[in-house]
Amino acid sequence: MKLLAFAYLIILLTYCKFVAPKKGAYVNKIKNVPYTVSLQEKPFGHFCTGALVSKRWVVTAAQCVWGKKPSDIFIRAASSYKNKGGKIRKAIKIIIHPLFKRIEDVPLDYDVALVKLRKKLSNHSVYIGYIPVSSPYVMPALIGSDCLVSGWVISNKTDKQHQRLKSATVEIVGDLANRCQDKVSPKIVTRNMVCIGAQKSDACLGDLGNPTVCSGLLVGVSSWGERCATPEQPGVNTFIPEMWDFIASHVDVDTSYKANSNIL
Repeated sequence: MKLLAFAYLIILLTYCKFVAPKKGAYVNKIKNVPYTVSLQEKPFGHFCTGALVSKRWVVTAAQCVWGKKPSDIFIRAASSYKNKGGKIRKAIKIIIHPLFKRIEDVPLDYDVALVKLRKKLSNHSVYIGYIPVSSPYVMPALIGSDCLVSGWVISNKTDKQHQRLKSATVEIVGDLANRCQDKVSPKIVTRNMVCIGAQKSDACLGDLGNPTVCSGLLVGVSSWGERCATPEQPGVNTFIPEMWDFIASHVDVDTSYKANSNIL
């Protein structure tokens, strides 16, 4: 009997695939996060990450494109690598939130910008997809929920490991009333920001504009804070639901979606 049980276990291990939950930052494939794009400029290449929210619009951090002209920028989509492959599109317009850098005590408040592509990107591929934008009217349950952040590590190294797309499972730190003010003081956290942290300190993406997605909705883009974000030393995202009016005034966003707690 024991021999039969052991044989059955061997069969299970052989034919069934068990997937352990990933902790910290891990190498990912673009087909798993097809809305993630690399912002690039010649001759330096990748400088920030963004989220594709429609065929022609990318959401990113305002500080990524501050002082840049559309002709300086192109985006690479549909690639797991920041330096090769995928689809290239030139930028035709940059729109920065009008209140960015206007708040004297909090210069990184309203840290969000839109980049319009010269040519549309078709989503008729598993490697290109648009992420719905979370609004004040359709917002997932954030506190205590897992979210997913994706992007490329900022590094001067050129080896394969540092060129690959990475993701990390994170959680919202604090609550939406007090955010994480106690953890980043004396810096100021406003209602336009949300704090994230991973359970392990190796969730180091170190990039700006990384999209944070909760329940299938874009909730944040990385703005400032700790490069290796943890609950005790969180990173701070621009809180996309508070940027809804700005985004929707320029982008024809889909309002038919709903939060799906079964996905990150």
